[in-house]
Amino acid sequence: RRRRPGGAAAIFFRSGGRASSSNASSATTASASNAAGGDPWWKPPATPRAAGATEPRAGAGGLSRSAPRATGGGVVSGASERSGAAERRRAPPLAAPGGPSRVADYTRSGGSLQITRELLQRARRARADRSRRTRQEESVFSRSGGFVYARDFFSPDDFRVVREACETLRASLATERRACAKQRLGVMIPREHVVHRAFMNQTVADRISRLVGKDLQPADVPVEFRVYPPGSAMDWHQDVALYTEPQYELVFTLDNTSDSQTQWQDGEGARRGGWTEPNSVIVVRAESVIHRVTPITKGERSIVKFAFTSTLEKTREYYENLQTYD
Repeated sequence: RRRRPGGAAAIFFRSGGRASSSNASSATTASASNAAGGDPWWKPPATPRAAGATEPRAGAGGLSRSAPRATGGGVVSGASERSGAAERRRAPPLAAPGGPSRVADYTRSGGSLQITRELLQRARRARADRSRRTRQEESVFSRSGGFVYARDFFSPDDFRVVREACETLRASLATERRACAKQRLGVMIPREHVVHRAFMNQTVADRISRLVGKDLQPADVPVEFRVYPPGSAMDWHQDVALYTEPQYELVFTLDNTSDSQTQWQDGEGARRGGWTEPNSVIVVRAESVIHRVTPITKGERSIVKFAFTSTLEKTREYYENLQTYD
């Protein structure tokens, strides 16, 4: 079942043209490219402190160590004790009236309590740095508005293996029952199949997690091999949530000799879209962006559909999804 409410989307194609990232930063595609790259997919306790040593003391240039005050195996002399008492009397209060608050540095240096403004300043700088990094590291998925297109998902060798393995599944294709899919064929791929292992592994999950800015794991919903023959299409729809937290669905294009386009609506309701090239992937979150595949009048398009999720707690629609094919 599919839903049809609206949603925000980013422009990653030129309207009516081939796939392009001209309306998004080049870093978007680069960060998502080679999502399954890297390695092939198949394949002490603290040291005790010596007697007389002291804790680190904050200084203007970082942490430094103060000279030990203990003498005679750790016994403080009478003169040193009187000097320490005078130093404690001179120590400023935790918060001076009308002045800036201070942070107490509870490091012991001869038994005295050191009050340092440097620690407070350092904490403020650290908070500012974290806030700045958070803004800079906003995920590609968030910046795009919830619809990401990336080229070169696999290396050329891995892509060839996946495409050849999918060809062996054609004999098992069946008619799809989803209401929004017209004349589309498909089959659910067994977990032990090489195509399933190519997509559903932790290496891919980690890279998709960085793309969307959220920790994800491979979903246990079946991976699907789908074929759009001439006359097939997919109406405007919104992907249904199969888990209590909507999953991230990915559409990987294997081959595309068709004249169809993948289209979606942006936040203003404008229609965007384009032709998807082989070895590319689209990422969209369930219950968000409205999208469709335009009718095919010539050629054919074949894809692999898979998903990643932040939880495996399922909705009722998960079980209905298992009854997709005749």
